[in-house]
Amino acid sequence: MSKTKKVIVISNAFLLTAGIESLVLELSGMLVDHVYNGSERNLCEKIISGKPEFIIIDPNSVNEKLIPLLRELNNEKDIKIIGVISSFSNQNIISKFSYTLNSQNNKYQLVEAFSKIVGKRNLVDMGNEQLLSKRENEILRQLALGLTNQEIADKLFLSVHTVMTHRKKITRKLGIKTVSGLTVFALMNKLVDIREVERQG
Repeated sequence: MSKTKKVIVISNAFLLTAGIESLVLELSGMLVDHVYNGSERNLCEKIISGKPEFIIIDPNSVNEKLIPLLRELNNEKDIKIIGVISSFSNQNIISKFSYTLNSQNNKYQLVEAFSKIVGKRNLVDMGNEQLLSKRENEILRQLALGLTNQEIADKLFLSVHTVMTHRKKITRKLGIKTVSGLTVFALMNKLVDIREVERQG
């Protein structure tokens, strides 16, 4: 079993924070360890003591002077600093981040961008994928494409009961309960392509 990767979020915006937490929760092997207000005292010390692998920052929530200090953490502690930006973000601010996520992208675009930043093999316990049978991988692929149990049964010439049984096994083996979480897993293990998912959406 791979080690859980800790994420710290720095943001004053509730909706943005909730969105980041929701995204991270969908990814096996990732955990939002702390959420900090950008104006908190001794923020760098708190981050160091938390020992995160990743820090996701809303640039609008922190003093510009803090960003170079956080980048030093990147160099010294091998912590990846990720800025959440939009088309309205100041280019000067954007240039201060080695990695960025665009808040205006859809969920699957964000997953793809995030997985490239952190490394796909670090996000998922690949041993879990190998536990799935060929049939389970086929069903997982169809689930990721948005098909219902009945549609999967018709396409793969199975009974609905058989599809539901396989779904339960997939959920148990991967420890992922939501369809969106299974979709993320399928994307990151190349069972589906993001363009296929977007076409179905």
